[in-house]
Amino acid sequence: MGKEYKKSISDLIKECYRQQGEKEVISALEELLKKTKSGMVSYELGHEHEKIGKRNEAIKYYEKAESLFELTNYKNMARAAINNLIIEDLIAEKNKQKTK
Repeated sequence: MGKEYKKSISDLIKECYRQQGEKEVISALEELLKKTKSGMVSYELGHEHEKIGKRNEAIKYYEKAESLFELTNYKNMARAAINNLIIEDLIAEKNKQKTK
């Protein structure tokens, strides 16, 4: 027989997304992150937290992803996600001040 098939990180992430509900997906991704220490898993956790409005948690996971990624393109992807959230927060704050 040939080599045993080893699932890629993207396959493992896809399995997490097969869970029912946001909490279950996040929980599955958190467990996967503990096992793999993968930047991509951390990035996906950032995305999931961003979707449910937990911006500080999202930034935390994007920052972790940036530190775990080895390739510059992926580091830049995580940094862009962080910057976008920060910019959105600054714009929201500025708009709040205008309406006062």
